[in-house]
Amino acid sequence: MSKAEERANEKYPVLSTQLGDINALPRICYTEGYHQAEKDLKLGWKDMRELHVVFTEVDVEIELGKIDIKTETLGYYQEVLKRFKNLKK
Repeated sequence: MSKAEERANEKYPVLSTQLGDINALPRICYTEGYHQAEKDLKLGWKDMRELHVVFTEVDVEIELGKIDIKTETLGYYQEVLKRFKNLKK
């Protein structure tokens, strides 16, 4: 059983009535939505290239004194992530 199916079963357990399992359709929809979200969030080579560019931009701005953060710190990675997310919008 996949992780999506496990989550769907937790959220919409089998609920049998005279008409059958009334949670079957919600489970199917949940599972399909879960798989689509995984695809949407998957990073590809283009994303990796964009991340490389963002890291380079941030490094240059640090060296030029345009931003006041240190490399390899939480703030550094938060700044890179913020910029990457903005690119993805």
